[in-house]
Amino acid sequence: MINHFTVLGVKASAKEDEIKKAYKRLSNKYHPDKLINASEEEKHHAAEQLHRVKNAYDVLSDKKLRTAFIKDFNNVIVTNPTAAMTELWDQFYS
Repeated sequence: MINHFTVLGVKASAKEDEIKKAYKRLSNKYHPDKLINASEEEKHHAAEQLHRVKNAYDVLSDKKLRTAFIKDFNNVIVTNPTAAMTELWDQFYS
């Protein structure tokens, strides 16, 4: 499960304005118009990151979705930590 707070780089106790600022900062960083001289691989990676940032913002900016996310995230039990770390590694480095 992706931690949307980590994606945006904010604490779980972050207020709406902090979440919005983080979203704007990251969406500006990964926006295609800012990557004119980047390689195709860098542009692809940035597009994936921008998608994650948008999804995280969509969830955390909606009170109902945020509450449901926190409830679900707190109920996650990791039965195989090695597989969980492999999945996280693959998400960021594949």
